[in-house]
Amino acid sequence: MCRWEIFYTLAEKLNVMIEPLPKHEDEWAYYESEPLFEYVTRVSDMMGETVTDINSDGSYSSTPHLQPFRFASDFLDGKIDTQSIYMNLYESPDIQDTLRAFGLDSSKFWYLCLFIKWRVDFEYNTAFVFPDSTKEKLHSLISEFEKLSPEFQGGKSISKVPATLSFKVDGGKTITIDDANTLTFIGAAIESFLEQQDTDDLITSNSYGISELEKVDLSVRTKIYLYHKYLSLFVSPLEAIKGIYASKDKSLLISRMIYVFRVSEDKKLYTDLNEKKNKQNQLKGYLSRYKPFKFWHY
Repeated sequence: MCRWEIFYTLAEKLNVMIEPLPKHEDEWAYYESEPLFEYVTRVSDMMGETVTDINSDGSYSSTPHLQPFRFASDFLDGKIDTQSIYMNLYESPDIQDTLRAFGLDSSKFWYLCLFIKWRVDFEYNTAFVFPDSTKEKLHSLISEFEKLSPEFQGGKSISKVPATLSFKVDGGKTITIDDANTLTFIGAAIESFLEQQDTDDLITSNSYGISELEKVDLSVRTKIYLYHKYLSLFVSPLEAIKGIYASKDKSLLISRMIYVFRVSEDKKLYTDLNEKKNKQNQLKGYLSRYKPFKFWHY
């Protein structure tokens, strides 16, 4: 099946409510002049580029058009799953009335939601743990030292909080320090060092090769967090039009898109009701249980 056949098959299977995306010979057109990508390009600029080109000398370069262009290419080539989207819910008055209340174009918003799903899937499938820099590790250590809250008595620092610092080189003996006076001096020395070397690349950089990074399996909760993060960039500044009767709950709109676009299979994200049919903020529950951590993707 050729590219155009795939494109028309997609257009036929999508509801007529969603305008089909045309093919452009100029890849910049998806960024600069494609009306259906108005919302996509706006959010792409805010979320930052992860899509790069490799130059002939092996270096990497990135231009703002690459992300929308790659998304459009994958979409037109049939590489993005659109058949699993709950279109019956997207087309429902619950969603369409809300979009009208915020003055949004349904097709443009649909492409935006699919674009964010595409981006989140990319991050989800290429995630590596991003190690802390030396500076970050030392600041973490200082934060622990500060919990001692030492008091100066009798010519030395005293703390009511017990603490132990252990150090061992492989094959050597373990050195254990558990007196507040010594621990306080160690913390002060590290803090003084950081103040003097705050911008030194040796302590601020995260210079790791791919082979040194640990692949991580992200949870669905992470996908929900990322989707909420990116769609919020677009939804949060919106202002509702007065006189239109519809739900104007921005958080609920994002929550429903997470379910409609199959980021999560939790239907409560759409209904926002618990087992007793009482209103609950299911999305807020997911976000409150999410523990942020740094990850990197290629």
